[in-house]
Amino acid sequence: MRAALAILWDSFRLLRARRLFWVALGISMLVALLYASIGFNDKGMSVGFGWKQIDNEILKAGKPEAAAFYTMLFTDIIARFWLAWFAVALALLSTANIFPEFLAEGSIGLSVSKPVGRIRLFLLKYLGGLLFVAMQVGLFTLIVFLSLGLRLGEWNFTLFWAVPVVTFVFSLVYVVAVWIGVWSKSTLAALLAAGVVWGISLLGQWTESFLYKSAYLIPEVGMKVDYQTGEVTSGEKVEASPGMITAHRTAKSFASFLPKTRDCTLYLKRLIRFPERDSLLSGVTFDMLLTGQMPDPTMTGAMRRMEDRHSAWYVFGTSAAFELVFLSLAGWIFVRRDY
Repeated sequence: MRAALAILWDSFRLLRARRLFWVALGISMLVALLYASIGFNDKGMSVGFGWKQIDNEILKAGKPEAAAFYTMLFTDIIARFWLAWFAVALALLSTANIFPEFLAEGSIGLSVSKPVGRIRLFLLKYLGGLLFVAMQVGLFTLIVFLSLGLRLGEWNFTLFWAVPVVTFVFSLVYVVAVWIGVWSKSTLAALLAAGVVWGISLLGQWTESFLYKSAYLIPEVGMKVDYQTGEVTSGEKVEASPGMITAHRTAKSFASFLPKTRDCTLYLKRLIRFPERDSLLSGVTFDMLLTGQMPDPTMTGAMRRMEDRHSAWYVFGTSAAFELVFLSLAGWIFVRRDY
């Protein structure tokens, strides 16, 4: 047990010594501070601790919409873009060289001589790399939790789902970097491979989402889009195109083999529960809230079905299977290699 803790501490110490660790932590704290600066009063919403006032009838203090908006800002904007994109990218840059440096000649000899099995040593080093994201997301979420509680009196513990979910999203990219890093001992190759897989994964998820809208959502709400002028008109419900339905099913089948980095982050909206949000803000966009508009019931139902179209197994189960395959490959190379 002591040897395992020593290995984890060594991983944390190496991460703490990297400049990007503090850069990412500093930016995360700045974003958290900006989030904490948002307040609500009898006129609407203020930002910058009262520096800027935004009048809005919906987002007044005491209204459930204001509390729902505050949570939605975290799940739909901050978690989706900062935590799942920029923070993960910075973490990948900081951790991609852990295994290549560890496997460098003269670095691993002392570790393999300790009374720790190779597979256990490998898993501990892997978990050590995940500390980068888990610590930063945990601290960030704690600030969001306190801000939400102190501002609105809503102590929403489901916010902490962000810690395992975002860490899991990072692990789906990191595992590819570990596999290539163990195989090639090259940090650059590890980064490139992780970036390529991440890009292919996002492309597959974006394609599936676009085809779902074209096959189901647009016909259901009777929306017609002129792709030449960009004009959108609404009308009566129309029949879905069999060709678009087939295209969507094909895209979903292809995406099922890929890690669901984007879909995992979007699933946070279903995990972070808010008493009033589901009935008030389902299908509502930030533009609608800021302009005081609300969607029609048909659009609300269609948007809700689109948000809930994927099961937990499809999002997390297939992603975990992807990670297990690549983690097993990396572990097999690590154990079999002669040091």
